[in-house]
Amino acid sequence: MTDPADLIAAFDAVVRANASLVGRLSTRAGVHESALRALVLVSDTGYSTPTEVAGYLGLTSGAVTNMIDRMTAAGLLERAPNPNDRRGSLLRLLPDGERVVREYRERYAEVLREVDQAHDGAVLGVLADLATGLYQRAGDMLD
Repeated sequence: MTDPADLIAAFDAVVRANASLVGRLSTRAGVHESALRALVLVSDTGYSTPTEVAGYLGLTSGAVTNMIDRMTAAGLLERAPNPNDRRGSLLRLLPDGERVVREYRERYAEVLREVDQAHDGAVLGVLADLATGLYQRAGDMLD
């Protein structure tokens, strides 16, 4: 049986390796890591509100407002009026923001393909099972 401390250490190593890779890719893209994560969120949803971005990133509304101002000035995204909230706005990617997200995903996918090939294509199944198991156990903890 595997020692739980070894499982935790291995998982922590994966989390740190992911953070390192994302950090390097964001530097390569010329944006802060939080900004890159925000761009990916907006890309995944098609649009997001600043409040959703703040919740996703775990940042204050003020920090997110400043980040959005910088990304807007850089031509990565735009604010549009929110039809459901006259005081709020929706964030949408501009072509340069789409390019940043596309290049990030391409580079990340390249790294994952290399790791997967080194493990005979087993990584996808292991990661999917891990995610499913963690979500299920997290849900069980609320009961």
